[in-house]
Amino acid sequence: MSNDEQKILKELNSRMEEFRTALKDEKKNQKFLENIPGSDVLIRFEVFLPSPNPEEYVDGLFLYMNDEGEIVTAEYYFRDISDVEVIAIPEEDLPVVKDLFGDFFNMDED
Repeated sequence: MSNDEQKILKELNSRMEEFRTALKDEKKNQKFLENIPGSDVLIRFEVFLPSPNPEEYVDGLFLYMNDEGEIVTAEYYFRDISDVEVIAIPEEDLPVVKDLFGDFFNMDED
């Protein structure tokens, strides 16, 4: 495990302890929730891409949309029999994904 991964895991464990404490004590829970600086609403859609050989592998996209229905980021995944890999769509390729799938999940009736 790399130093960065160890650092992140240590911080995650610290946060989980903080969450457990907040769940056990109503005053600490209230204080914790009051100090959260904000949040974003992102909706994730999964797009299953056609695979020429689905018994061997499948791939697809995770599209993350804001509450206005705009794709804000995307990830590509590749799943074979033994493993799953997920990588972020590079910024320079994101406009292609947005153009192709931008209206795919649009629920507005025109």
